[in-house]
Amino acid sequence: MKNIILFVYIFLLTVFFAQGEETLTEVSGRVRDKNTREPIPFVNVWVKGTTHGTMTNVDGQFILSATLNDTISFSAVGYFKEQIVVDRNTANPVEVYMETEVLKISEVTVRPEESRAKVLMRQVQKHKKENRQKVLSYEDYKTFARTSVYVAIDSASRVNRIIENMNEVTMKIEGQELRFSPIYISELGNNVKNRKDSVVYNRRDGIFPKLNQTIESQILLNVVVDLDFYKDQINILGRGIVSPLAGSARLSYDFYLNDSIMIDSTWYYSFSFTPKNKFNALFTGRFTVESENFALTDIYAYVQEEANINFVNGYKSNVSYVKKPDGSWFYDEQEISLNLALVLNRDTVSKYGSQRIDQVASGNWLVTKTTQYSTSKNLDEVKPRDWKRQPEFATSLMSDGTYERVDKLKENNVVKGIDAVGGMVLTSYIDMGKLEVGPVFDIYSTNAIEGSRISVPLRTGEKMWERFTLGGYLGFGTKNMGFKYGMSMGWQLQETDKYILRASYSDDYNLVSQDKYLRFIKKNPNTRGNGNFIAAVTSRAQNPYLKEEKSVDLRLEYNADENITGEAGAYFLSSHNTPDIRFVNNGVDYNQYSNYGMLFNVRLAFGQYFDRYYFARVYYIDQVPVINLSMDIGHTSLPGNDGPDLGMYTQFHGSIVGKFNMGPTFMRYMLNGGYLFGDAPYDLLDQPVGSQSLGFAKYRFNLLHQASFAHNVYTNVHLDWVGGGIVLNKIPLLNRLKLREMVSLKAHYGDRTSSYKPIFDLPQAFSQDMAMPYAEIGVGITNIFKVLRIEYIHQLGNTYMNRSFTDNSGIRFRAEMSF
Repeated sequence: MKNIILFVYIFLLTVFFAQGEETLTEVSGRVRDKNTREPIPFVNVWVKGTTHGTMTNVDGQFILSATLNDTISFSAVGYFKEQIVVDRNTANPVEVYMETEVLKISEVTVRPEESRAKVLMRQVQKHKKENRQKVLSYEDYKTFARTSVYVAIDSASRVNRIIENMNEVTMKIEGQELRFSPIYISELGNNVKNRKDSVVYNRRDGIFPKLNQTIESQILLNVVVDLDFYKDQINILGRGIVSPLAGSARLSYDFYLNDSIMIDSTWYYSFSFTPKNKFNALFTGRFTVESENFALTDIYAYVQEEANINFVNGYKSNVSYVKKPDGSWFYDEQEISLNLALVLNRDTVSKYGSQRIDQVASGNWLVTKTTQYSTSKNLDEVKPRDWKRQPEFATSLMSDGTYERVDKLKENNVVKGIDAVGGMVLTSYIDMGKLEVGPVFDIYSTNAIEGSRISVPLRTGEKMWERFTLGGYLGFGTKNMGFKYGMSMGWQLQETDKYILRASYSDDYNLVSQDKYLRFIKKNPNTRGNGNFIAAVTSRAQNPYLKEEKSVDLRLEYNADENITGEAGAYFLSSHNTPDIRFVNNGVDYNQYSNYGMLFNVRLAFGQYFDRYYFARVYYIDQVPVINLSMDIGHTSLPGNDGPDLGMYTQFHGSIVGKFNMGPTFMRYMLNGGYLFGDAPYDLLDQPVGSQSLGFAKYRFNLLHQASFAHNVYTNVHLDWVGGGIVLNKIPLLNRLKLREMVSLKAHYGDRTSSYKPIFDLPQAFSQDMAMPYAEIGVGITNIFKVLRIEYIHQLGNTYMNRSFTDNSGIRFRAEMSF
């Protein structure tokens, strides 16, 4: 026994000293092109005869551990191999020069002055269209998608005290110290036949039932997208990111040929790509193509840490393709991962965006989606709910335990409270069970007549009647000590919201300058203000231009599908004068007048995404233009028998709203215009106004006062350009703040023509008779503290400078959150 122990001891000493003789050393250096002296990125560097190696970075630099007398080899596609022997005289850092190899590829000669990567990329570009068409040519296939949203929770945080059964409702993820709670989970099976997509299996759940749709619309819809890298632009996180295969890709990316390998007599080429400017919202990653038709076989892309995308700590995606018997390639799997946080993680090491996916801090949201594709006919015999257990889709199954955790969390009172607040923000109603309080923006408002206005708005909720609602409000003015009120009714005629009948009555004050067509663009307009809380608390003057109005309204809404909706309504208005609004006709001052008419509107949305709530659709602005076409036909009558004989009035109005993605930048737009003719009161004229506050107005003007122009022929333009940080991200230190440039343009042009027959004299405040364009331009920054926008606004031209109804310039603020 002693001999065995002695033998082992001697053996260990021998190994120890033998290793001591081969002292490890770090060899660093740079690899350059022998002719151009330019660094060569992504060169394979390894110790000859071993699997120990590395790769040069984008600057051609490398670090590798080796021992004396080791041979280090260098290999890169398009270059002859090089090697060096490590000895005591080896310079450190070492300079390695590689010579270009002239080869013939696909009948295209690669010359020393033209990189092999460039030649091959031309072939990829040349075949891009036909390869995309082959992918899209598949008419029959099935997909199964799994989506999850988890939030990271520190077991020592307050959450642990709020949620007693922490271990039951959270889970551990491999490699992470934190626990994770499911926020949203879903499984979706789709069957595509003759290119028509139909959902055949859908299971989803979330701890915030009222927010499930918002998580899908505001996060998943922007993040979890179809990753078609054959397109020139991929719309992710509210912006267009240039694809590395785009026709203009070489303007945005540097490309490197990493390696090539032959499999079954076919060459496969591996490329890497990096942004020319790392601060732009672009991809970094790699992809592989095969030589027969230069089709993608797989692509991996992530967004670097420096890219200016709000709330995003990391983003990565993988797409793999499978070769079919006819030689074409089709999707095999798409995978997307996202790390979201309200604040940047406090890590000490700068990491690439893909690496930051795994750098998780408490409070981070982890979003993942995996979509698998199959053209197998075997699935035709399997029920869709069982697809996930078949070989075609049976990977990373979502356990039933995850759904159980969601069910338990939904019963927590704090979670219920958060869900209620979230639902209020979305729908403007507070769920009180069978009753709902709202719209919440009607609870408090101000005007010059009532002063501070306090209202109690209520309606019956879905828990009382699913397809019918009754509502009303009572408002009290602290200045005039008077009450105002209104009642409303909604009736969904069928199981779906295809037909909705609405009726309302009110006795209230309404702004003369209120744009009645704005509700077709904004489905939830604030009728008592401009919808900006900064404007509400910083207003220099309360709006006095209100009339007292009794109104009856009956309308039928027709929601055909996501592409077209319509509305037809009848109305009766009885308008009464106020101190600043008079109704004067030929010297006669009328206390009131009435008008009645029909209002029609057609909305062409072209697939605009929306969420359906109780008696409401909430639409989201995206790249799809939305067009509204309206027509109002009516008649006005004056009290008494001696008044003028009045004819009919007609107003045509149209608008278009949407968004353009232009690479890392985007522009939001709203344009409208109209024409009013006939005998009409002046409150039907287009009256572009501002708010005389520090709040930046979205669909109002920022420098105009609360009364300005009044035109029967008119057009208005509202443009917002977001630079995405393309300038600010290049400024040292400042780029860490992730600020973005903003440029806005608002313009109005109109006139009062002879086709408009005024019934009343126009109030002095609206009688600006100059038929000259008005415009204001703003320059500023947004994403301050991730939620604030500041902009300097200035009038264009000198036409309306120093006028009583407008400011020459000013600084405006707005709360604004976006990716």
